[in-house]
Amino acid sequence: MMKQLKEKLQDARGKRHFVIWLVYWCVALVFLIMHYSAVAGDDPKKVAIYRLVFAGVLAAIGFSAWFCTRRWVRQEAPEKKEDKGRIKIWHFLALFGNSVYAFFAMEYVNNELLGEMKFGYMALNVLGIFIISLIFLFWLNSFRRTMLAVSILFTVMSLIFYFVFLCRGEPLQLIDFFSLGTALAVAGSYQFEVTRAIAVVVPLSLCLIGIYMHLPDWVLARKRLGRLGIRIGVAGFMFASYFFYLNVNWNGGLGILTDLWAPIKTYREYGTTVGFFCVAKYMRLTPPDGYSVEGAEKIAEKSVEEQNGTDGNGGNGKTKPVNIIAIMNESWADYRMVGDLKTNLEVMPYYDSMEENTIKGSTLVCIRGGGTAKTEYEFLTGNSVKRFPGMVPYVSYFTHDQYSLVTTLEAQGYETAAMHPNKGSNWKRTTAYRLLDFNEFYTIDDFDSSAERIRGHISDKANYEKIIEVINNKESSDQPFFLFDVTMQNHGGYTNRAYKSDVEVEGYDDSAVNQFLSLERDSDEALEYLIEYFKDYEEPTLIVMFGDHYPDLPDEFTEAISGKAYDDLTLDEQQMYFATPFFIWANYDIDEATDVLTSTNYLGTMMMEQTGLEMADYNYYLQDLMEEIPALNHLGYMDTEGKFHSWNDGEPEILDKEWEYECLQYNNLAENGNRLNWFFVPESGE
Repeated sequence: MMKQLKEKLQDARGKRHFVIWLVYWCVALVFLIMHYSAVAGDDPKKVAIYRLVFAGVLAAIGFSAWFCTRRWVRQEAPEKKEDKGRIKIWHFLALFGNSVYAFFAMEYVNNELLGEMKFGYMALNVLGIFIISLIFLFWLNSFRRTMLAVSILFTVMSLIFYFVFLCRGEPLQLIDFFSLGTALAVAGSYQFEVTRAIAVVVPLSLCLIGIYMHLPDWVLARKRLGRLGIRIGVAGFMFASYFFYLNVNWNGGLGILTDLWAPIKTYREYGTTVGFFCVAKYMRLTPPDGYSVEGAEKIAEKSVEEQNGTDGNGGNGKTKPVNIIAIMNESWADYRMVGDLKTNLEVMPYYDSMEENTIKGSTLVCIRGGGTAKTEYEFLTGNSVKRFPGMVPYVSYFTHDQYSLVTTLEAQGYETAAMHPNKGSNWKRTTAYRLLDFNEFYTIDDFDSSAERIRGHISDKANYEKIIEVINNKESSDQPFFLFDVTMQNHGGYTNRAYKSDVEVEGYDDSAVNQFLSLERDSDEALEYLIEYFKDYEEPTLIVMFGDHYPDLPDEFTEAISGKAYDDLTLDEQQMYFATPFFIWANYDIDEATDVLTSTNYLGTMMMEQTGLEMADYNYYLQDLMEEIPALNHLGYMDTEGKFHSWNDGEPEILDKEWEYECLQYNNLAENGNRLNWFFVPESGE
């Protein structure tokens, strides 16, 4: 072989090929050696076993390099199309074996419960990957390219799944492919850790890819007509499979229970590939059972009839604010609601001190660890996202103009603006805010380069300084103005070594937890700056703030302060993981209340109640609904006595009310030509 190798290296093309592949194998080798400690681990009882694993991967690299070099030096000339052989039975067996490896790569990297998965579900995942491989094979008409495509696809996807879960504590879902820009915009906040699984899978995949690239190729059909016929057949198969996938309860028939609000459970129990497709199946927005436009109209008309004879919000004698500022504070959470949190410094001292002209408490949200745009959608529209757990309305369902607080306030003369100190493309906000009818949208491009940053994000204080600047620069000081802001400072990725954490948890030591709580303390100081500025402001100003969700922090932390694992908690206790802080404050007399528990779909209506402004009939409907269902989210609802119920155990009359609410919000979101426009805007805006 050495003689043939020397001959190959005589010409420039051969040298170039040799150098490229030498670098390729060196990368695989260096990657493995650099992460020896990750493979071997630090468990004395298992270190010997994992050293064997390391040696095995090392041997695989050596064998692959030898095999590929041997194939190359013995290759007489570049392969011609007519030299390609026909695919035989053993090729399908090889394809199946590659599917087994793809399953291993995906699960080993992402599924900590792989050892507990039932064999039947393992086989189902392999079968699914094998079907995907067959589709590639019949479409590409190439054994070699199919093996390469499947290996690269599942290796890359295993790393993407891992990174997404690392970032937000939730697995990759189909909706994430529609919001890649959002993920990339915040990716720099996270520290990517190479685990044992990654240190093993990446070199092994490089070995297989190298081998596949040096194999001869085999095809199903040599002639163009044959290839065309096969592709038409594949297209027909995919169309039929898509219909079957969406319209047949195949997952239920296989005993798969799809948890849409905790998809990681589905992924781990049934496999990542199967779990992904099970969750993706429910992306479609479907109307509630028994829904009709006529039925929704009857519900709306009944609500209006019940409102007749009342003075409405416009007659309540309250001061009408010139400025209304609504702020959704990124990852603003109060872990004292979850358990007995004790820290060396107070985390939210200014928020705790707010009493005068303040309504505050907790608002239930439907998300945890990510999905920010869902909570802001609830606040702005009054709709709940509990019906579409796997989707974000901004990304999936915004195809026409949407009614919201924006249209209600604009109908009464308010100028409106949205602000987010990051990219406007995140969660497709540029399009969403246009359809919500905001007049302006301030993004990171509108912030000065000298604006204060914390961990690379615009700080809350700099964010609030920009809000003040925008309000002070209005054309007329008495021009009514509504500004909705989404902060960025506390976004996930609490591993920034340059940030100095001041807050420490007593009895529990974790740098990510300390960093998050320290960031919250920074937020509290920024809140003080904002409120103190507007306290003596000449124009009546009302400020609302609420958290979008709890951050993704280690389960060990919440278990340490609550004394239980999440799955062992009661419904009442689990709800506290979704209860973020909120307040409504004004620099003039408004109602005062503490320890209020509501939900974000009601919060916009609660804000409007304090303004003396007219509301849409839909807001009056929500006002009445609050009397019977004071708070709700995906887990269930709170009754008038403060007791929580799951939706499965709900009282019949409450479930009837919930169904009516579902019908109205479906009409609001999904209908265009048949939407009850008169119900969703105040009379002054019709």
